[in-house]
Amino acid sequence: MDITSVTVGLPVTDIEASCLWYGAVFERSEPDLEPEDGVAEYEVGGIWIQLYEDDSAEENPVSVRFGVDDVGAQHARIGALGIDIGPVECVDGAVNWFDVRDPDGNVLSLFSLVDETGRGSGRDNGADRAL
Repeated sequence: MDITSVTVGLPVTDIEASCLWYGAVFERSEPDLEPEDGVAEYEVGGIWIQLYEDDSAEENPVSVRFGVDDVGAQHARIGALGIDIGPVECVDGAVNWFDVRDPDGNVLSLFSLVDETGRGSGRDNGADRAL
């Protein structure tokens, strides 16, 4: 099997409000694609995040994890948007991370790998691994 791309579908109750929220978090003025009413897609980090309207979205939240170079800087930036975020957590010698929930309860987890000194290792080559 040759996989050519990956799309993660996230259920949302209000596509317009969710596009505003994700646009702010992803620093985008608009989605990359809107293939049909009630669907919006963002290409981030080599995958596609597909928001789709679902009246029961809050009952079935999803988690998506993104590797970033500087989790502390992203924590500060997203917090400055007025979005409620969790604290930066640390797993000694492995990863620093935090979670943020979208308006429907879906979880975005941002993380940075750390080197043996406990500092961010710079470019995150393991961004696709599960925590």
